[in-house]
Amino acid sequence: MDQLRDATLRALQSLLANAKRMLRSASGEMSRRKDLLRLAAWFDAAEPEAAHDLAVAAFGLYGARHLGVAPDPDGSVPAYVSWWTGPVVDVPVALRERGSRAPRGRAAAAEDHSEQKRHLMEQARQQAEAREAAADELRSASGRFDQVRLSAPAMRLLLELLTTALGNARLNKDAHNFLLDGAQTDDVDLGIRLTAWRTPGRSTVLRSVDGDLTADDLTLAVESLAVESASAPAMREASA
Repeated sequence: MDQLRDATLRALQSLLANAKRMLRSASGEMSRRKDLLRLAAWFDAAEPEAAHDLAVAAFGLYGARHLGVAPDPDGSVPAYVSWWTGPVVDVPVALRERGSRAPRGRAAAAEDHSEQKRHLMEQARQQAEAREAAADELRSASGRFDQVRLSAPAMRLLLELLTTALGNARLNKDAHNFLLDGAQTDDVDLGIRLTAWRTPGRSTVLRSVDGDLTADDLTLAVESLAVESASAPAMREASA
């Protein structure tokens, strides 16, 4: 009876030991002591160069290649130059002392551009008002440009409209003279239209505070877009 009990106890202990071994194997908890001792013996017997290769093969520990600091873009260093003898790279203090580039302390407050925006909006408003006043001056001076002296903004606007109108024109020739067709331009924002046509033998003098300009063989008319455009002969009479 005692022999049977002892045999049963030994069988149960053996069964439990085998079960524990199987559980450790399934969960990856098997002892690697024997493997580590063998690897340590290899390291102990290896030469320095072979030990480095052994560490790379066993643990994937490669030598340092760089410190993460961008080199000088103007100083190109060949790949075969050893970093022991190559040019040094200035490492920022934060990276050298803390190993991190992250800034410390409170972040700087966002810069307030509201004053600059107000200044630009006021500047744009003044420029728009100046162009509107120049357009009103041109409308009032149309048909008598040689009798009035335009302000500098009005003269600049007139030359701007005249340049665009002549760019839109087509040059045709009748039996005797060259004619301008479609020499007209509109500024919808200002509500103004400029029309030009060729008048051989007659010139238009544009006077301004900056000087006078004579347009030979050319007649100009400025009108509001709100008013239906008059016919070309009527404009010629009005300009006369």
